[in-house]
Amino acid sequence: MLARVCSRSESSSATASARWFSTRLGDRRGAAKKGSKVEKSKPSSSGGTFGGESLKLRSGFHYIKSLDDAIVLFDEMVRSHPFPSPIDFNKVIGVVVKMERPDVAISLYQKMGMWRIPVDIYSFNILMKCFCSCHKLPFALSTFGKITKLGFHPDVVTFSTLLHGLCLQDRISEAVVLFDHMVETGLTTPNVVTFSTLMNGLCVEGRMLEGMDLLYRMVEEGLEPNEVTYGTVVNGMCKIGDTESALNLLRKMDERRIKANVVIYTAIIDRLCKDGHHSDAQNLFTEMLEKGIFPNVHTYSCMIDGFCSFGRWGDAEKLLRDMIERQINPQLVTFNALINASVKEGKFTEAEVLYGEMLRRDIIPDTVTYSSIIDGLCKRNRLDDAKRMFDLMATKGCSPNVVTYTTLINGYCKAKRVDDGVEIFYLMHRRGIVANTVTYNTLIHGFCQMGDLNGALNIFEEMISSGVAPNDITFRGMVAALCRKKEQRKAVAMLVDLHQGVDHRLKEE
Repeated sequence: MLARVCSRSESSSATASARWFSTRLGDRRGAAKKGSKVEKSKPSSSGGTFGGESLKLRSGFHYIKSLDDAIVLFDEMVRSHPFPSPIDFNKVIGVVVKMERPDVAISLYQKMGMWRIPVDIYSFNILMKCFCSCHKLPFALSTFGKITKLGFHPDVVTFSTLLHGLCLQDRISEAVVLFDHMVETGLTTPNVVTFSTLMNGLCVEGRMLEGMDLLYRMVEEGLEPNEVTYGTVVNGMCKIGDTESALNLLRKMDERRIKANVVIYTAIIDRLCKDGHHSDAQNLFTEMLEKGIFPNVHTYSCMIDGFCSFGRWGDAEKLLRDMIERQINPQLVTFNALINASVKEGKFTEAEVLYGEMLRRDIIPDTVTYSSIIDGLCKRNRLDDAKRMFDLMATKGCSPNVVTYTTLINGYCKAKRVDDGVEIFYLMHRRGIVANTVTYNTLIHGFCQMGDLNGALNIFEEMISSGVAPNDITFRGMVAALCRKKEQRKAVAMLVDLHQGVDHRLKEE
């Protein structure tokens, strides 16, 4: 329920809003502490890609090229009397924020408070942004309350920052309530950033219709969406598989003479590739180049992964050559796609070369990489090498998943080393990895190939008791094995179970 909108005066309205936000949003602080999320991003200790910045302050020009420079300058400002203006302090701390060090920026503002150095609304906006970036929303809310307590008036940046913080914590419904309250009370007029922030939150949560409604509302209110706004909606549409609407928005951008960037094109290309529409993806890729929009490593990786997934190895190889000629370095996802495709094509030598190239470039393999290499080694019957690679994963801090375990089990079963496969199967259980239908089918097939019907039945019974649903492949394998052992009665019983399962699925459809 919305709280009452109290006074008519501007200052009392702001104070009422602060109380409203404290009661509406702040009451969840305790819950947030109990079930707090893992941070989505950690601040960079090196300052990321910051290339230096020149600042004009009251004391003169200063060039900041590192975090240490910013801290030294800040300390000099604190020691000077009278203190520099809040604007100068904001400029210095703003540079720290650009270095992707919100934690340091928070610390500097806290020092300003200790020294009673004057601040302004922009200081508080930056501080709120830093708290939100560090996923410390309760502190951002507390800062919001302090703004009105000290007689400042929240502006559109203040509200947009709070919206961003709520969206980062996946509290989208509360962000919508805040936005509506902001508009209804006339506290401030939302701008393009405000609309785009909420749109992004809605689209990330899959609430595309609400995101689109917000876009139309924005246009109706006379605001011109920019490439960030369109990019947000296009990305959301691609995530739900609606490439037709995403392409329509891309054309609207052309009509409005808003230049789409590489991120927007890449989102659509990625979805087209995943859906198997490679010709359309290739056409869009060509359109990018013709418009002077150069693909980045993510664009190339999407295209290469798409081609590899559908066995178009030649096209993937051609794109890789083009990528290297443009001096764009392949990343982990690029190598994973190529290694996986090489293994599936039976070109394991090429996969090993790619794996070696990854290591040479200091690209750390992940579970997908290791699983592909293990699969290739198993197909070459190099099972001891596959097991060594499997053991290597743990030493590299990379945990095998159900695909990795099932791949190795499959390799052992095909080599008629079912006992080794069973050992890996129970290792899965001990490590808390839940076997799936494919894992059980692989073991059942392995026992059946060895003529060990009892072993297959034991695995089948364990599959049922574990709550893993058998599929047609499970039943066909078991029925064939039972028939070979002249266990027709059990085979007929399984066929009845299979028939009932099919009937049940048809009724559901």
